[in-house]
Amino acid sequence: MSGKWAKNLFLIKQLDDDQMQAIPYPRLELHIHVLYKTVEAGVILGSLIGPAIALIRKRPMGATVFNSVRNGALIGAVAGPLMTEGAIRNQPYERIYDRSYRLRYNRDQVRVDRAVSYGAVVGAATTTFMGQGILPGLLIGIGASCVAGGIYNAKFNKQPKQKAPHALKKEEPKKEESGDAQTKTD
Repeated sequence: MSGKWAKNLFLIKQLDDDQMQAIPYPRLELHIHVLYKTVEAGVILGSLIGPAIALIRKRPMGATVFNSVRNGALIGAVAGPLMTEGAIRNQPYERIYDRSYRLRYNRDQVRVDRAVSYGAVVGAATTTFMGQGILPGLLIGIGASCVAGGIYNAKFNKQPKQKAPHALKKEEPKKEESGDAQTKTD
C-alpha cells in the first residue's frame, strides 16, 4: 500500500495531482474502497434489520441487534472482495488505475472513509477500556461515523466537486449509421 494513499485517506490535507497519480497498487486500493463500502452497508443494514428481527421473534433487543450488525459486517467483509474481483476481473490495467485515481479525487467518498476509520478506532478503544471488548465499539463506530459522514456530505459540505484532471474520458456510445436512409415517397 502506498504512503500517498494513506495520506489521502487519513490526513485532511489535499495532495497535489502528481501525488494523486502515484498509485502503485490500484487493484488493492479498489479492493479496500469496496471493502469499506460493503462493511459500512452491512453495518447500516444490520442496524435497521436487527430491531425488526427482535420485535418479530420476541428476542432481546440488544443481543439481536448486535448479532444482526455483526453478521452484516461479516457479510460485507466477504462480499466486498468477491464483488470487486467480479467487476474488474477482465478489465485492463488502465481502467482499474483510472477508477482508483478517480476515487482519490472523490472527496465525499474519502471523507466518509476517513470518518469510518477514525470512528472505528475510537469506538473500539472506548468499549475496550469499558471492558466490553473491541467488536461492539468497532461496529458502533463504523455505523455512527458512516451516517455522520453521509449527513455532513449531504447537508454541510459546500465545496464544489473536484474532477480528477487526468482521468480517462468516458466513451460516448457510438451512433449507428445505416445506409438505409428513410425517404418519403409520395
